Amino acid sequence: MPVWRRYLVKETSGRLVELPSGLYDRADDGTAPIPDYAGRCVEVVAAVLVGEQGAVPRLAEVAFTKLYFDQSGYVDTAKRDRMIRLMLESCADRRCPAAGRHPPQSKCAILARRASAARDELSREFGWEPAPAEVSAALNHLDPQPVQKGRPTLH
Repeated sequence: MPVWRRYLVKETSGRLVELPSGLYDRADDGTAPIPDYAGRCVEVVAAVLVGEQGAVPRLAEVAFTKLYFDQSGYVDTAKRDRMIRLMLESCADRRCPAAGRHPPQSKCAILARRASAARDELSREFGWEPAPAEVSAALNHLDPQPVQKGRPTLH
């Protein structure tokens, strides 16, 4: 099943504009900067669409996040690496399942505190809490057709 990515960037005016995935990919892999975003943190709507060959793609997942660019206009690798570390750390408490073999309770409490702190930092530094109107605008921009079966996953 084919999968597509789409990105929307919130301009300073509040308007959402398309960021072509190829342009994003080049800024992310260090092959071509996006000068308009140099030195900025931008709010981004990242979407995943899926569909059968020849069919209209369906919006499967939407995430609202902040993306940092370095002074040259490339995706800031240090910030991206930090986000990934925080995402991994935010799952640390999942190593303590309710049943079966697991670490001692004191170890689970430590993991739970670490995971909670990581989730808080992740939300503060990389989270974007869009207003309901912004969510609606993003969904309408990404999938103007009425949704028949369920809504996409929102993050």
